[in-house]
Amino acid sequence: MKTLFGWMVTSLILITIGSLTWMHIRKEADSVAGMAAPAIAQAKKAAQASAAASNQQGVTYVGPLANYMDQENGSKTETIEAIPYTPTTSDHVGGSVVGTSRTILQKTFAVSGAMQLPFEVPAHAYDAQLHGTFRSYLQGGKPEADASKSDVEFLVLTDQEYNNQLTGHPSDAIFSADSTHDQEVNVNLPPTLDKPVTYHLVFRNSTPGAQKKLVQADFRVDF
Repeated sequence: MKTLFGWMVTSLILITIGSLTWMHIRKEADSVAGMAAPAIAQAKKAAQASAAASNQQGVTYVGPLANYMDQENGSKTETIEAIPYTPTTSDHVGGSVVGTSRTILQKTFAVSGAMQLPFEVPAHAYDAQLHGTFRSYLQGGKPEADASKSDVEFLVLTDQEYNNQLTGHPSDAIFSADSTHDQEVNVNLPPTLDKPVTYHLVFRNSTPGAQKKLVQADFRVDF
């Protein structure tokens, strides 16, 4: 009888000790979790702030025109002022522009980095042709005296090709002339359907950041 009572007392003591030990361990765990929660929340906020900052940063593009737009001297791709065009009555007859011609560029301008002229080929032009000439020379010099030192690069690009060049994506050109100071241009443009199509003439300084170059250009589009 005494032995049974002793076992019962011993068991009760062990159960009490086990319960107290478990409560102590649980309390410590809750304390650690409570201390860690603010740190975890702070870490999540920091990660979210870092991601937001990364999304707000601008993308750096690398490409021929993009490089010209980001020279150390701050040169940008500028736009040449187009020759104003006033539609005539014949432009609205039958929706056809066949047999017409339009001058799109006839002026002298300076090129330090890059210059571009957007022009539009109207709808229903099934045989559009770009014709023109340009000469370049160093600013302050004479056209016949500057030779290769006055070379510029020239491209004819579609709207999509122009945007690809700006953003550094691979792109072809309808027409291109590398490092020239006297060029004649004759380019057949793809037919247009029921919508006009935009193209770009691009003149680039072969040595950006150096002396400006003057370009005498005369271009027209025949339809």
